[in-house]
Amino acid sequence: MTVPAEAGGTEVLLLVEDDTALRDTWAALLERDGLSVRTASDAAGALQEAGRLPRPTLALLDLGLPPSPGDPRVGLMLLQQLLLEIPRLKVIVLTGQNEPAVCWEAIGHGAFDFLVKPAPRATVQQALQRARLFAASERELARQGQARLTVTAPLDEGVREFGEAAQERLVRSVLEDCGHNVAQAARTLGLSRENLYYFIRKFGIDRSGAEG
Repeated sequence: MTVPAEAGGTEVLLLVEDDTALRDTWAALLERDGLSVRTASDAAGALQEAGRLPRPTLALLDLGLPPSPGDPRVGLMLLQQLLLEIPRLKVIVLTGQNEPAVCWEAIGHGAFDFLVKPAPRATVQQALQRARLFAASERELARQGQARLTVTAPLDEGVREFGEAAQERLVRSVLEDCGHNVAQAARTLGLSRENLYYFIRKFGIDRSGAEG
């Protein structure tokens, strides 16, 4: 099945892998599959590439990144940062540690899927195909004025915390869909611009370079 790309061009995939040979090999293979691939070897580079326009819609993220490739915490933190910047980004994490706890934590932080390294090409392609289908469906929902949210929140912190997590996810998602145009996002959310600016400040949303 062919999955439509974002309007205006080829879908962008962010590939984060610290092994140079493996990164170059995967980039070449994925470009053959019709994706525009951006690469990074560490968290700082990944965030820089994620901030460029057009934003990536897909990501392959190795959890073992410098300065501690054997520790998944750097990759898990990057996963959270990427999803704060691009709420609808579909992130497939790659881990060399076949430990359920690491995979569960990644999914809890918002990963779309996880694969254990070394992952066969066909397995990666299938995971990306599923991710592209979900991304296309969410874009269609957004065009219809709907938002699909996935929120993970600790239940022992109460309903209020869960509600705020959902609010932040919704505001960030709609702002991203509207290109961070506050006037358009406020209309979509049924808020005044002043109220939306309140939420932007409350959730510490960075709009540097945005219009409106």
